[in-house]
This record gives sequence, structure tokens and C-alpha cells, in this order.
Amino acid sequence: MNELEGEFPAELAQLSELEYLVLSDNKLSGRLPENLCPNATKLGYLFLSTNNFSGPIPAGLAQCWSLTQLDLSNNSFTGDIPVELGDLTNLTDLLLNNNSLTGSIPREFGNLSILQTLTLYRNELRGRLPEEICGSSSLLSFDLTNNSFDQEIPAQLGNSPMLERIRLGNNRLTGQVPPVLGGIGTLSLLDLSSNSLTGTIPEDLSSCRSLTHIILSDNQLTGVIPSWIGSLQQLGELELSSNSFSGRLPVELYNCSNLLKLSLDDNSLNGSLSLEVGKLASLNVLNLAHNQFSGAIPASMGRLSKLYELRVSQNLFSGSIPVELGQLQELQSALDLSFNDLSGGIPLSLASLMKLEDLNLSHNSLTGEVPRQIGEMSSLVTLDLSRNDLQGQLDGRFSRWPPQSFAANRALCGRPLQPCGIASSTKRRSTLSSAAVVVVSVVGGLVILLLLVAAVTWIRRWHAKRSREVNRASSPIGHRQLITKGSMRRELTWKAIMEATCNLSHEFAIGSGGSGIVYRAELPTGETVTVKKILHNNRENLMLQENSFVREVKTLGRIRHRHLANLLGCLSSNHGEHLLIYEYMENGSLWDWLHKPEKSQKRNRELSWEARLRIAIGLAKGVEYLHHDCVPSILHRDIKSGNVLLDGDMEAHLGDFGLAKAAAESRGRDSTGNTESGTCFAGSYGYVAPGTSRTCYQAFKIAISTLSVSPSTKILVLHCVQSMLTSRRRRRRAMYTAWG
Repeated sequence: MNELEGEFPAELAQLSELEYLVLSDNKLSGRLPENLCPNATKLGYLFLSTNNFSGPIPAGLAQCWSLTQLDLSNNSFTGDIPVELGDLTNLTDLLLNNNSLTGSIPREFGNLSILQTLTLYRNELRGRLPEEICGSSSLLSFDLTNNSFDQEIPAQLGNSPMLERIRLGNNRLTGQVPPVLGGIGTLSLLDLSSNSLTGTIPEDLSSCRSLTHIILSDNQLTGVIPSWIGSLQQLGELELSSNSFSGRLPVELYNCSNLLKLSLDDNSLNGSLSLEVGKLASLNVLNLAHNQFSGAIPASMGRLSKLYELRVSQNLFSGSIPVELGQLQELQSALDLSFNDLSGGIPLSLASLMKLEDLNLSHNSLTGEVPRQIGEMSSLVTLDLSRNDLQGQLDGRFSRWPPQSFAANRALCGRPLQPCGIASSTKRRSTLSSAAVVVVSVVGGLVILLLLVAAVTWIRRWHAKRSREVNRASSPIGHRQLITKGSMRRELTWKAIMEATCNLSHEFAIGSGGSGIVYRAELPTGETVTVKKILHNNRENLMLQENSFVREVKTLGRIRHRHLANLLGCLSSNHGEHLLIYEYMENGSLWDWLHKPEKSQKRNRELSWEARLRIAIGLAKGVEYLHHDCVPSILHRDIKSGNVLLDGDMEAHLGDFGLAKAAAESRGRDSTGNTESGTCFAGSYGYVAPGTSRTCYQAFKIAISTLSVSPSTKILVLHCVQSMLTSRRRRRRAMYTAWG
């Protein structure tokens, strides 16, 4: 990450003692030399990802027989994968994704007996998946998405007992989902989407109790949704969209209390929705669009308090819109109830969805007037109420949407539609004398002029009122923030937080870090929340801290996981002070339990081995979600015990995303010219990621050379640092093995 340019320095191949070579995230270009390892026989780690290298991958890499990790991803390599790479029998990780490689996977890869990670996604590879590599006993992650592999999925894939992640989406695979995959007890993610698979979901998969993600969308699968899915207690994502599933939803599905995303759209599912849908309390996304569901929309949907997106369009739902949908205060992406047979009026409660950006109630049989409060929803970007039986007069609040948003409502008039009274005047025009026509035209013109004047006046007053509201309290994700927990709902204001903490008095402080101080606030309703104040230490750090606040809001605003801190809202003052509001973690941080035994004694509890293991597993799941299931993936960059928060059940929640950034985020510069990630260490001392440590080794070596100590002392210190970095992966692998 030094923005190095030019071609690969061939002189590096002459370094016979070279063990680590990390040139990732630069602007190097050209071809790699064929003889990359004539003397570097000790080279174990070669990281050249995210550059502009082109041409074929040199077969001479096979001479680097000590290689354990090879990362050439995110470049422009072309041609076939060299069969000679099959001679690198020490390889544990091979990453060639995001290139333009062609051909097939060499059968010689079957010689890589200890290979754990193989990622070849986003290339132009084709052909049959080689049986030799599919049956590897050490394989942990197998990712070939976005290629052109065809034919059936080899049954030998079921002979990889350690597999945790199978990603074969966006290929041309045919046949059925192999039942032998049910024999992989460690399988947590199965992605076979966007292929041409047929048949049903095999019941054998019910044995994979560790499954957290089942992604089978965009295939030709048939049959019913199996009831055994309800027994997968860790399931967090179920995507079966764009298939030919039929029948009713099994009631057992509602037992998946940890389900975050349920996408069943574009199938032939039917029947009514059970009231038990309200049991999916963790759900963020619910998409049932384009099916044949009928009956009423259950009022229990109002209990899905964490819903971010709700789509049930193009079904046969009837009855009225439940007023309980107004309780879904986290709805932001969309509320789409279009193309059904809903009747009755538009509930006024929908106007309380202060984060909603897309509201679509079109193509129904809704009646009555449009609540004027709908037009006051400041977050609403898209509104579609067309093709209903709505009536009444719209006022200036609705003028920011096009006429198509209200089309085909015969009794609806006003801005942005035609003024009320024009239609009826047209019907009587044939009976009027020419003089009467002139009078009506003049009067109508005056009425329109007066309406325009009134609308302009109202809009100016409305903008002035909005400006005052923004000055009182603004935030990057909305002018007001609502916190919802169960049936409790209230508006959170700067004043309420100040009163609950005596203006952020130190007696309410429960912790502090590099980016802010954390307070405990007990609201008048009896609920307790955590308040994090972003610090502004000096003018030089002001921009960095502003970026930290915006980054944490943006990061937590788009991710949701049971083991990540839950951001409830944010507030800003006129003086540039920022507050982040989180769910309160009553058991504090893991650091407190490890280093402050008096706190655990007060709780009369001990941090047992079982509790430690559960915390470690929960933290690992949260980090796994950030790295593999977010698009783009997110790097936390400051994972330490002080940022691992524990709830009342001693479940781990990773917090403090002030340093987090997207892995694919471009390197921008601030107004001073500093690169945001230009510092050597990003995070807390002692907890820096191993990759960062390797990147900074050369800088550490230069710093040591300036010290006034003997040469032997310098060599000893550098040897210790190098040994620590070399053994870090061995220790980590041994720890994973011990944990199973």
C-alpha cells in the first residue's frame, strides 16, 4: 500500500534468504518474470494482489517449492492456469480470483494434498469441475463463482469432510444438488445460485446442522420447501428466489429465530401466511414477491422490528393493510405491497416510518384519501399509489413526485395531478354558451394562479421549517432517529440524552477508547442504552475523527448480524459533536472480564472455559460475516478484547467500527494530502492484523537501524520480530485445530 509503480523488480529473485514478499495494493504492472525463484528457495509467502500485472501466470512459480500462500488476485492475468502449480505441494492457500484466466482447472491440482483455500472466482474458466481437487480431505473453502463451469457437480465433493464454504454460483452447472453434501458436517455456507440445477432440495442436507447460509436462487429447482429447514437453528440466510417451488410455507420455518434474510420471491408458493411469521424476530429482509400467496397480510408482521426491507408484491393478498406495519421503524430500503387485492384506506401509521425510502402500494383496490402525513415523510424518495380507487385532493406536500405516482385514481386530484373541478367542468362544457365558457376559463385561470401562489408560499415556509429542524439536530442517516425495542417506541433527541447523562457527566462514563468516550444512559421509559461520544482532541485530528464517525455510521448502517454491535441511532449538535446510540451490553467488554476480576466477582460469575469458547466462536462468526458475506467485504482493523462486548447472555458482539473500511474501498486523500490508510499501523498496538505487521516489517527495520545500539543487538531484535511473524500463522493454525 505504497502506490509503487513500474514492473516487478527482477532483482528480488536473487534474495536467497527471502521468506516473505508482500507487494499487494500497489500500482505495479507488466508481466511477472518467468524465473521468479531461481535463488529464493525459502520464499513461503508471495502476496501480489491488487496490482495491474498482466500476461500469463509464469510456470516458473513452481520453482518456489516452499510456497505455502500464493495470492495473485485482483490483477489482469490471462491465459490458462499453469499445470506446474500442481507441484507446489506445500500450498495451503491459492488465490487467483478477479483476473481474466481461461481454460480449466488443472487435474494436477489433485497433488495439493494440504490445500485449504482455493478461490478462483470472477475469471473465465470453463469445463468440468475436476474430481481430483473436489475430494481433497483438507479443503476448507472452495470458491469458483462467476465462471463458466458446466456439467454436474462431482459427487466427490462430499468426500471433503473439512469443507466449510462451497461457492459455485453464477456458472452453468447442471444436474441435481448432490445429496452427498449432507455428509459434510462442518458445512456452513452453500451457494449454488444462478446455475441450471434441477430436482428438489435433498433431505440429506438436514444433517448439516452448522449451515448458516443456503443460497440456491436462480435455478430450476422444484418441489416444496422442506420442513427440516426449521431445524437449522444457526441458519441466517435462506435464498430460494427464481425457482419453481410450490406449495405452502412449512410452519417449521418460523422456528429459525436467527434468520436474517428470507428471499422466496419468483416462485409458485401459495396458501396464506401464518401468524407465526412474527416469530422471525431477527429478520432484516423478507421478500415473498411474485408468488401466489393469498389471504390477509398477518398483523404479526408488525413484530418484525428489525426489518430493513419488506416485499410482498405480485401475490393475491386481500383485506386491509395492517396498521401494525407502522411499528417497523427500521424499514428503510422498501415497503412494497403492490399488485395485490388490498382494500380499505392507507393507514396513517405508515407515515411514522421515518427511514423508509421506497413505498409502493400501487395496483390494489385501496380507497379513501391519501394521508397528508405521507407527503411529509422526508426520507421517502419513491412513492407509487397508482392504480387504486383513492379520492380527495392532494396538496403541495405531494408535488415532489411525478403524476405517474398517482395515476389511474379517478377521484384523486390536486398537485401534481390536475386541479380539482377541472374534470367535472369538462363534462358540462358542451351545455355552456360561448360566453359561459369564457367566464369559466377566466375563473379557472385565476384559481390556478392563486393555487400556484399558495403553493410557492407553502413550499418556502416548509423549507424554512426544515432548515430550522436540521439546525437543531442533524445526522448522516436522518434528521431524527427512532429507537424501537419490542412495543416501545419514542423519539430520541439530544435533550433526552443530555438529561439522562447529566450533560455527559463522568459519573455516567463506562469506558473510553481512541475515538470516543462511552456513557450509560437510562431513559425515562426504564430502558438503558449506550452512548458513544466522538472526541475532537485537536484541530489536526478533527478531520480524522469526523471520518471515523461517518465511517462507523455507514458501516453499521448497512450490516446486521447477531454478533455485531447494533447501532440504534445517531445525533449531532450545532457545534459538531456526534453521538452514536447502541444497545446496552450489561456485561461490559471481554477486557473487563479478563483483566478486572473484581467486576466478575460482583456478578458472582466466572468466565468459564465454555463461556470463553462461546465468546470466541461468536466473535469468529461476526468477523466471518464481515469478510465473506458483506459486499464489499469489511475489514474491522482493531479487533481486541476491549471491543468485544458481552450482552446479558454472555454472547459476543464486535463493536467500535471507527477504523473499519471496505476491502475494495479506493484509496482517497483528505484535504491535507494524507492517505487515509497511509499509516503503518491501523488499530491498537498489540492487536494489529498479521498482514499489516508484515507490511510494516521493513519500516520497523529502518527505524531500528537509527538506534544507538550495537549491530549484534539490532540483529537480535530483528530476528525476534521476524520469528514472531513467521510463527504467527503456525500458532493460529494450531489453535484452530484445537478448537475443532
